[in-house]
Amino acid sequence: METAMNVESVQQTAAPYLSKIYDVSLTEDVTYGIGGVGYVAGCGSARYRDLKLDVYQPVDDRNEARPALILAFGGAFHRGSKGVEVFEGENPSTAMAEYCREFARRGYVCFSIDYRLMQEAPDPGVTPFLLPGQPQNRDRIDFVRSILGMPPSTFEMMNDTLEAATDDMTKAVNFVRSQSGRFGVDVSRIVIGGFSAGAALALNSGFAEHAPVAAVIALSGRIAGMTMQAHLKPRANLPAALVSYGDNDLPVILGGIEEMHAHFDKVGVANRFIRVPNANHFYLRSAVAAVADGRTTTLEDLIADFLYDELALASLAEAAA
Repeated sequence: METAMNVESVQQTAAPYLSKIYDVSLTEDVTYGIGGVGYVAGCGSARYRDLKLDVYQPVDDRNEARPALILAFGGAFHRGSKGVEVFEGENPSTAMAEYCREFARRGYVCFSIDYRLMQEAPDPGVTPFLLPGQPQNRDRIDFVRSILGMPPSTFEMMNDTLEAATDDMTKAVNFVRSQSGRFGVDVSRIVIGGFSAGAALALNSGFAEHAPVAAVIALSGRIAGMTMQAHLKPRANLPAALVSYGDNDLPVILGGIEEMHAHFDKVGVANRFIRVPNANHFYLRSAVAAVADGRTTTLEDLIADFLYDELALASLAEAAA
């Protein structure tokens, strides 16, 4: 069931997309697709479940199509939700639901999505992007599984989950495009993103499955080198990319930053890489980061500036003013 409520009230006094000027309405538990779970190779899925998202919309009387953000939570493909993300024993990190609320205040239509997790034994589907035998780093996955009292993962479990969850992100993109009139979305300005596992889904959806999006926001996530070499080649209308990482991030993240940056430059992906000083894998949207001229600002504002530039939002902001 979909439920609606008002979550924030602010005074409309400043520029759209850069400033927080809108009230926000929240519609919860919208079904954007279905996904198979209880999967057994050779037998298929035991059942299917609904995939849900929450919609954060700016409250405004102008009937105009707006840019959209579709965001996926982190949690090593085992924890988290489209709502609150709090992991006992971890440093604080901003939930994707909070990013959605804050960017809706700026004028974006935002979607916080649910996706299938490893313990559900998700069906990997029939559109693989991983190469046969492609290695997957499972260190963080197995660390979280140990916390949850689960045995170590297997190669097949990791592959199936990454394929399935990436398909879920791509399904969310297709749903938002198909319902653009309902939600007031400009289909030429759809952005996908997430934190950690959710960031990996966004990178794989945008650059391996070629979801029709304008940009990808990856907060402490990576796309594997083999995946980039196989799928991310020069072409027209490549999504732009913003990648953030803590300077003490997980080894699997730090080990992929230079390779991602070099490959993005090589194939023509407009990109911005942001290092968050004194941060590990977890950091808040208010985390302070440096910009090229030596000034410092918050991660959230850097994301807003990046989207304003890459989505060419100045003309929309002028029309809305």
